[in-house]
Amino acid sequence: MPKRDRWSSDDEDDRDDGGRARDSAPPDHSRRNDDDGQSSTECAASGSRDDAGLLPTPTIEMPITTTPAHPLRRMHNPLLDGCRSVYDSYERLSHLDEGTYGVVWKARDKATGEIVALKQIKFDVDPDMTKEGFPISALREIGILLSLRHECIVTVREMVVGDNPRDEVYMVMECMEMDLQAAMTTGGGGGGRGRTIVARGANTPFAQSEVKFMMHQILSALSHVHSRWFVHRDIKTSNILVHETGRIALCDFGLARKYEVPYRKMTQMVVTLWYRSPELLFGESRYGPEIDMWSVGCIFGELLIKDAIMKGTGELDQIQKIFHLLGTPTDDNWPEFASLPNAGMFKWRGRDGSELGRRFSVKSPSFTAAGGGGQSYLDGAGFDLLGKLLTLNPRDRISADDALCHKYFEEGVRMRVPDFFT
Repeated sequence: MPKRDRWSSDDEDDRDDGGRARDSAPPDHSRRNDDDGQSSTECAASGSRDDAGLLPTPTIEMPITTTPAHPLRRMHNPLLDGCRSVYDSYERLSHLDEGTYGVVWKARDKATGEIVALKQIKFDVDPDMTKEGFPISALREIGILLSLRHECIVTVREMVVGDNPRDEVYMVMECMEMDLQAAMTTGGGGGGRGRTIVARGANTPFAQSEVKFMMHQILSALSHVHSRWFVHRDIKTSNILVHETGRIALCDFGLARKYEVPYRKMTQMVVTLWYRSPELLFGESRYGPEIDMWSVGCIFGELLIKDAIMKGTGELDQIQKIFHLLGTPTDDNWPEFASLPNAGMFKWRGRDGSELGRRFSVKSPSFTAAGGGGQSYLDGAGFDLLGKLLTLNPRDRISADDALCHKYFEEGVRMRVPDFFT
């Protein structure tokens, strides 16, 4: 825990369970043209009803709360005035979370009354992981988040400092109610801004319209990240936050890095095990956005059954679970597999075909309405997208841009904001 400061008091251990804040294929530039009036991420919202009576995908605009500046108050300019004092600017309310590189607090802006999340950066880290005394991981995350602007990515509003700017620095971020992992079970316990959380329970499936909405938002965020030449490297449900409006936002960019084409070498010890792609498990060190897309496929399946779909106890067990679900690599479906660093270290019993269709069989909408056995229904287009995300060969794995244009978002039920709150 950080050392005591002007906020420290006897109720230091207060906890707030009603809020949740977290640290908070190369892009196809031939399909991305900012001058043609329509980006590739808009294609999923451009459908119309056809002769078969399929419903169009609606354009859903999530409200973004903004608080106007006081009419007589000059806007603070950090370039001219420096970083503001956290004690003069914010009232700390409660502790929210703590990770390896920071402690997150819930706070109120004294000028506007707005609720925010303050991430206090930890300076007591390995000296080899600092640059002039400042943690390198925090520097990277701040730089990346400040360069990204998307409604489905958590925002950093400003940096503020304490009494000693050399070891007391805070990131001011929007405050989110809980993460997606909590939303799939109990709802995180408690409500947001006077609202209560819908406690669905792990056995109550999401409606397919809600799954479609969440997948579209996740893919929209990743399309933006990849178009800026970043790869997140730790996509999972606990790194996706849920706002009281139902909007979700990607967070925790501590492992994110710039990537290049051709791919340069980076560490393969990234991504939480259950969401780690097979090429990383076999030692691939030259990779790009494809590893994020595999993680999104794992999340897609998780949203359908409300549980992680491949829960390995170690790397070998994780590989076995991947091969059991999708089959083993062959010269036809993954010609480059034999060249991976760890491909020759182990022998795997060949398994033809995929169990994906049995695990996630195509259902009708009435399947979920009738209870669905704890699983959301999945139509043919959704199953096709799931298969393209969970493709063994990274070269064949679908990109975020192509996934947004997939027929899953153009056909069938309309997208609907999930009812996390009432």
